[in-house]
Parts: sequence; C-alpha cells; structure tokens
Amino acid sequence: MREAHFINIGLQLKKIRDQLGWTMDIMNKATGISRSYLSDFERGVKLPTAKYLKYLHDTHHVNLDFIFGSDNRMLNPLGEKNPKPDFGKHSEEINDLLSFLSRVPHALYAILAFFAEYKINNKQLIKQYLLDKEEEGKA
Repeated sequence: MREAHFINIGLQLKKIRDQLGWTMDIMNKATGISRSYLSDFERGVKLPTAKYLKYLHDTHHVNLDFIFGSDNRMLNPLGEKNPKPDFGKHSEEINDLLSFLSRVPHALYAILAFFAEYKINNKQLIKQYLLDKEEEGKA
C-alpha cells in the first residue's frame, strides 16, 4: 500500500523531471536507474535512492528541500548547494546516524518515512517553530 507522503515526494520528482523537459528514457540514460524504478519513485511506490537525489542535486541544482516539501524553490541558484546544517552539541550523534543510514538502506527508508509522516502531521507546529527562530535571529 502506498503512503500519502511517498506520493507527495513522487509528485515533486515528476515536477522536476517535467521542468527539465526529460522523458523517463532520458532520465534512465543519464542516471543508470531503470525506467520502472524511476516510475516507482514518481508514483510514490518507493522512496528515491540517495544516488538519484545526489544526481538531481549535483547535476541539476535541485533543492532537496523541495522534494521533501519544506521549500517551494525547485532549483537552487547555479552553484548554490544546500547549506550544511549546524547540529551543535548533537553533531557527533547526527554524523553517526548519517554514516549508519548511508550503509543500511532499510533504516534510511524507515527514518525518511517517519520524517515525512512527522512533517505532515505537525506542519503547523514546525511552521510556528521556524517563524519563532527567524524572529529570534532578527532580534
């Protein structure tokens, strides 16, 4: 059964491919990812692989936050990468987590699914938190 948050991610991936003016065949040739797998991503059946996300980001300057629904900008300005976040006192734990997730795909998918569901269920809370942090930065 497809989860709603996978469908939203899939829709964003399809928008990106449409914006590029690319067919599934062209994307397949550029990435080496099969058409059926790409279709699974866009239909929300599977989460996109790290390889695919990295390709979109590095080659086409795709804003990864757009894919996961937290930013309306599809593309970063040329040459701009997503900024590396500062995790402060949690940096070591976050780096350990990222290292683990890069080696255990099932764990990555579980965490991404939880994260997407959390964002959907707590959209207003997150929005208010970010607004509060922005106001703190201006003060």
